[in-house]
This record gives sequence, structure tokens and C-alpha cells, in this order.
Amino acid sequence: MGRLYYIFILALALLLMIIYDQYDAFLLALVLILTPLPLYFWGRWAGKHLSLSAAGPSHASRGDTVEITVTVAGSFLSFLGSPDLLLDGKAYESYEETKEGIRFYFTKDAVHCGREALGKAVFSWTDPFGLFHFHQVLPTSSYLVYPRAVGNYHAALASLRRLTGSDEVEYFGATPYKPGDNPHLINWKITARKEDVYVRDSYPADSEKIVLAADYEKEPALRDTVGDALYSLGLALLSARIPFRFAFATAKGPMTQAIHSREEWMDSLSGFLRAGTGDALRESTLSPYIPICYITGNPNPPISPILHPAIWCASSDAPHAALAGRDAIYEALGGKK
Repeated sequence: MGRLYYIFILALALLLMIIYDQYDAFLLALVLILTPLPLYFWGRWAGKHLSLSAAGPSHASRGDTVEITVTVAGSFLSFLGSPDLLLDGKAYESYEETKEGIRFYFTKDAVHCGREALGKAVFSWTDPFGLFHFHQVLPTSSYLVYPRAVGNYHAALASLRRLTGSDEVEYFGATPYKPGDNPHLINWKITARKEDVYVRDSYPADSEKIVLAADYEKEPALRDTVGDALYSLGLALLSARIPFRFAFATAKGPMTQAIHSREEWMDSLSGFLRAGTGDALRESTLSPYIPICYITGNPNPPISPILHPAIWCASSDAPHAALAGRDAIYEALGGKK
């Protein structure tokens, strides 16, 4: 029953009471006048017995479309009037009624890498007469959005070799080819004698010959450039079987991790996206003798005086950076501007 029907019946009862002066009409008018009070408290009480839960992916890649599910459950859900759910002010795309309650479905584009919030979910309902409007807010949670690989491994490695000042690489033996290995490292002599493809098993003459450092930027556009460049450089080094160190800062202090495999790189990247902050090289225990590629969005980042990194700045206004701006960084990686 809607609010207009309630007002119409209330006016009719009052009219009957005035015209006919009947006891029944008086009781009807009195009941209708007092109805809003119990309805208000019933609506609030019913809301306290509702439970809201949101579910989304643990992670996604930048550019993916993710599905978010919000489930509303409660003993009195079927008695609520006009139940509705909004996620960041947007209506649901579909819903279904299950044994657990009502399940609402939303889709969201993972535009930027980093810590992405599922969104603010607001469930609203009214009493049976539609006199009062209630709502309940679901606490937000987040998921990780990984950056995208840019360019090609050959261009990325060429850019990094300019930092090391040396192309000395020690090759030994051969291992079976795995997806993601650099095809330029195929050992054709052994491959010709075997049925499977083999690549040269190589590592730098000095282990961990380079350091990648990065800042977690608050501005989404800068964060995307930093994330894409960082992810691409890490994959390029691993494709050439070159171990490296990854440095970033957290609220608890600086973090430095040795990376020797793709699994270690993805775990470390997840930690950076989940807890990374800015000023990665303000305080550091890194060696000043190992080349450092510092990817940041800050044109003038604070750096420990013992370190002399090559700065790749996502902001174009960085006169002291080796590379400045998204276009310059993407071009160095062999990608499109």
C-alpha cells in the first residue's frame, strides 16, 4: 500500500467521523493516525536484522571488467517495501532471489591499477505504507588491479642496459623453454639435437645486477604509468633470466626484495600494490654501486644522498629525470605513445 492510499483512507475516515459522528469511524481514524509510529520502529528494527555482504575478485588486470555481487539477507526481507540497492550511486544490472536472500549483480571496469574499492553499497527500503525511507550502508572493501605489460622485452632490456653500462652476461648450459622465456635466448645447437626447444640458462656475472624502485602514486594516471613501466621492466629482466631487486616504501618502512622468478615478481608486485607508498628511496639500505631505475610520479623525489638512481618520472615536468612523461617512458619500453 502506497503513501497516497494511506492519505486517502485517512482523509475518508476523518470525513466519515465528522459527518456521521460514528464510533467505528472514530476508531478507524485513530488507528490510521497512530499507524506511522509502529511502522517507523518496525522499519528500523527490520533493518537491524538485515545482513549485507559484497563479493568481488581478489585481483584483476587493468582494462578488465569485473563482476561485483552484493547479497542482502534477512528474516523480514520479503516484508520490506521497494527494496533497492545502489553501488556508488549506480543501479544494479540484474538480481536473483536465492535461499540466502536477494543477490544483486554489478559490473565495473578496472580502469586504473592499484588498490581499487568495490564501491559504497547502499541498500534502501520503505515500510509497507511507504511512509518512511530507510537505508543501510555496506562497509567498502578493495581488490588489486595489476598493471599492463607495455612494449617488448628487447626494447626494455636495451633501456636498462644503458643504466648498467655493461652487457656482460654469463651463459651456461640450457633449460627447456617455458612460456614467457625470451625467444632470443633459444639455444639452437641443443634444440637441434633434442625434440624440445631449449633456451640458454643465463644470469649476470654479478647476481642482482640492477634494482627497480617505484612509488605508489595517488593520482590514477601517474600510477598507471608507473605500474605499467615497473611491471614491463620486471618481466623483461625475468625473460632474460636476470635476477634483480625491487625496492618500495610502506607505512612501516622501506621494503627490498630479491626477485628470481615470475612467481616472486607477482608476489612482490602484489605487496607493492597493496601497501606501497611514496618516497621509495628516502631511506634505503641499497648499495650505491648497483644501478637503480627509480620509477616515480614525483618530479623531485627525496632520495638518500648515497644513492644516484636513474629517474623515470611519469610526470612530464621533471627536468632532472632520465625519462620524463608517459610518452617517453612508453617509447623506451618499445610501446606506443
